[in-house]
Parts: sequence; structure tokens; C-alpha cells
Amino acid sequence: MPFFIRGRRNEGKPKRPSKHHLKSKDGPLKKKSKLEAGLEEEITSEEDEEIENYVKGKNNNEREGKDIEENVETAQEKKVRLAREYIQELREQKTKEDEEELDDEAVTVRLREDALEAAGKLHKSIADSYIQPDLNSFRFLKSKQQKLPITCVAVSHDNKFIFSGSKDCSIVKYSIDGQRLGHIPGGRKGTEAVHIGHTSHVYALAVSSDGKFLASGDEQGYICIWDMQALKRLKRFKKHRSAISGLAFRRGTHTLYSASHDRLVMVWNLDAMAFVENLGGHQDSITGIDSYMRESCITSGGRDQAIIVYMIVEDKQLRFVSPHESVEGVKLLDEKTFVTFGQEGSLGVWTTLKKRPHSVIKAAHGLQPGNGQPNWICSVATLINTDLVASGSMDGHIRVWKVCFDKGLRFLELRFTIPIPGIINSMAFTSTGSHLVVGVGQEHKLGRWYKDKIAKNSIVVIPMKIKE
Repeated sequence: MPFFIRGRRNEGKPKRPSKHHLKSKDGPLKKKSKLEAGLEEEITSEEDEEIENYVKGKNNNEREGKDIEENVETAQEKKVRLAREYIQELREQKTKEDEEELDDEAVTVRLREDALEAAGKLHKSIADSYIQPDLNSFRFLKSKQQKLPITCVAVSHDNKFIFSGSKDCSIVKYSIDGQRLGHIPGGRKGTEAVHIGHTSHVYALAVSSDGKFLASGDEQGYICIWDMQALKRLKRFKKHRSAISGLAFRRGTHTLYSASHDRLVMVWNLDAMAFVENLGGHQDSITGIDSYMRESCITSGGRDQAIIVYMIVEDKQLRFVSPHESVEGVKLLDEKTFVTFGQEGSLGVWTTLKKRPHSVIKAAHGLQPGNGQPNWICSVATLINTDLVASGSMDGHIRVWKVCFDKGLRFLELRFTIPIPGIINSMAFTSTGSHLVVGVGQEHKLGRWYKDKIAKNSIVVIPMKIKE
């Protein structure tokens, strides 16, 4: 039958109410929901609470959904919020000794310094404020567990602890006040499988910026990772084929860079306790390494006269050719400025914007009285983001330098000398520049071709004096 005929037959006939409709005396038929139909039944107090909670929860969810849609945070609002949170953190960092409130100007200065530091452009001129330290204030730290020459030192970022490595394969932990706090004994060669510590000369130490890890490297190529507080070994790596010449943590991370005489730089992730990658490029033994905040490191290559900046993210290398006969080490002043030193006693100041050094001081520690040869510079320490540099040799004096900035040029100016007999194998400033920690030995850390019998194998803590 056609649809238009079927439609006409139904015209005028009342529709039957469905089973979902109920008759009402007061008004038209209404369709009841399942919830309303259920409410006509007898409801217990527990069921009543459940229904109320359901209805409230539904309304709250709808309201929250609307709030989320209305309060979507833009990128600019996020920046403002993070800035306010950071300012609040700075206010909370105020020390108890400071009775004055942290004003807005101090917060602005701190924010500006943090931004410049992250960009590698922070520079503080403080070298002129230091004067000759008082010899009576020196602290000589000597342990019965370390009778042989000190080869390396490291200072924790909070300036509370000092670590020293020695030719007797041991590591000793001191407080900055001179108290001995712990000791990792050395062992004999051939006992690597059972001995917890090192079994050959310890050549390098590094401490993570958060104070969680202490890394140490030895003559056989072993790298040990320690809990800095308890001096408990967490991991031991053996991928380098020769002696470890340097270790450096990237600031603010647990990324460790290691340099070796096998001409390789290796990258390690200590969060996963795993090897990451190899970095090549040197044609001779790598003699030094340093790193700061960026995902990069800088190395010196001994007699290949090369300094290489490894830009890891970009997978690029910046190569610099040194006028030194042999580059014995490199230290960063900031992300763009660094200092090199060599066997022939020269000091050089560089920037990453120029392929040649800005200035070189030859025979910076004078000449040896016997043969007229320059004194070998064995170690250099820099105070990061400042103009303060210290160099150590075998002439019985530490020299403290100022890096001068003049019309884009960099050059060194001698400030004063500190008498310390012996061979200065390692040095490190505390992060605030309040102390200079010096590792002294009767012999050079790499050999026994020279010996100073007057010197003492010890750590010297020098309080840096500031003029009033």
C-alpha cells in the first residue's frame, strides 16, 4: 500500500500513550526519567546520600570542565607565573643571619646574573679585591693513609668537603676546616676483582654540583662512582684503554665527561649508570678536560697542540691550535673564555670567538736555576665567571693572576704570589672564592724524574684574603 494512503488512515485517531507515559489529573502526560521513577520508591538514607553525591559530583565536573576551558594558560602567562614563583623562591632563600628583607633590587640583580650565567656572559671583576694571604692562616692537611704525593683535589659545590687522590691509590675526604671524615684505601695491582677502591695511581676527581656523586679515575683506566656522603662505591666503569687524565661534571646534571691518554673523551649518564658515547678528534694523549653549564666540554691534547670544544647537541667540534709545545691542561673562566698551560711554562688566554690566543705569557713561573729551562706549570685553577686565575709549578710559589678585559682583548696581570714549597699537582677554588685548595707533592703526578725533598705530600687550604 502506498505510504500516503497509510498516513491518511491514521489521521484523526488518538495515539495510545506509551508505557513510559503516566496519566495525570492535573495536567498533560509527562515522561518520567529513570531517576525520577526510582525516586518514587522508598529510599534509604544511604541511597539518598549516594544520589546527592552523584548529582553534586556531576555538577562539579561540569563546572571544572568549564573552568579548565576558560582558564587555559597562554605562553606569556606561563612565563609570568614562573617568574613570580622564582622570585618567591629567592625570597625564601634568605639566610637566618640576614635580618634585612630581600628587596626588589637584589632580586633583579640575581635574576640578571642567572640569565647572564645561562648565556655564558656573566663576568665579575673581583681579582683586584684580593690581597696577599696571611701565611699563618694556612691549614696543612696530612693523613697517615696518604703518604705519597697528592695527585688531584676536588671541592664540593657547597664548599663543605675536600677530596684528595694520591699515588698510593687512596682517596681521603676532609671537611673544609681540616677534619678527616673518610678514607677509601688503595690496593695492589691485580686485586681489582676483590678490592673496593683503586689499585693504581688516582689521577682525577670530580664532584657533581648537587653533591650526590664523587667520580675518580686512575692510571689503569678505571672510573669509580661513589656516594659522596658515605664513600660507598656505586659503580665501576672500564672502557678507556689507558690512564684517566681528567673528569668533569656538567653543572646541574649527572652527566660525566672523562678524558684519557687513549685520545678519547667518553660521556656517561650517572642517573642510569651507563655509557653514552665516544668523542674523538685528538691525535695525542688528552691531558685535561673541563665543562660548565652547556652540553659541551673542552679538552687539551698534549703534544698535538690542539684544544677542542665538543658541541655535543650540534655534533660539532671547535678546534684551536696552540702555540705551546705541549698543552698540559685547560680551564674554563666562562662558557666562552678559557686558560691553557704547558710544559714550557706558558699561560694562554683564549675565547671561542678567536682561533688564536688573545695573549700568552712565556715562562710565567720563571726559569730553573740549574739548566735555565722554564718551570713546568703543573696545574691551574679558575674561579668561574670571574677574572681570577691561579697557577702552580715547581718553583715554590703559586701565582695569582687577574684576567684583564680591554677593548675585546684578554691578557693576564700578576696580582701576587703565595709561597708553597713542592710541586703543585692540583688546585681548586671554592665556589665562593673564599679558599684555594692545593694538592702538593714531592714528585710530579705523572713521573719521578724530579723530587723536592723539602716539600710535604699534603693538602694546603689557603683562606683568600680580601682587602677592607
